[in-house]
Amino acid sequence: MQITNNYTNYHNYQTSFGTGKIDAGGLKILQSRLPKEQYQKFVDRFKSRHEGSDYKIILGAGVCIKDGLDAMIEYGKNHFRYIEEGIFSSCLNPKVFMNKINRQIDKDIVSIAAKGHIS
Repeated sequence: MQITNNYTNYHNYQTSFGTGKIDAGGLKILQSRLPKEQYQKFVDRFKSRHEGSDYKIILGAGVCIKDGLDAMIEYGKNHFRYIEEGIFSSCLNPKVFMNKINRQIDKDIVSIAAKGHIS
């Protein structure tokens, strides 16, 4: 049920590409996992990192792991990727998950440009 809600919320997010959004569930998890002084820096950096990009991304609450994060990345109508934090990484700083997402986005963009699809 929670997957459906995340998926539905994702598709109701009708803005142009080049955006990064953190939904309410994601904000709540970030507040619980980051020190107060790092929380706003993380949110600001997330939004600025994805502004003006060729994709849109929503960071939210993961469905399989309590206090875990997930991300839905859309590269156009035909290409999207869902990534969820693992058990071990949900115990670490959320920056580790963001680094994983950023590496995956770079790989996906190269794959789409070269092959026309995500590998």
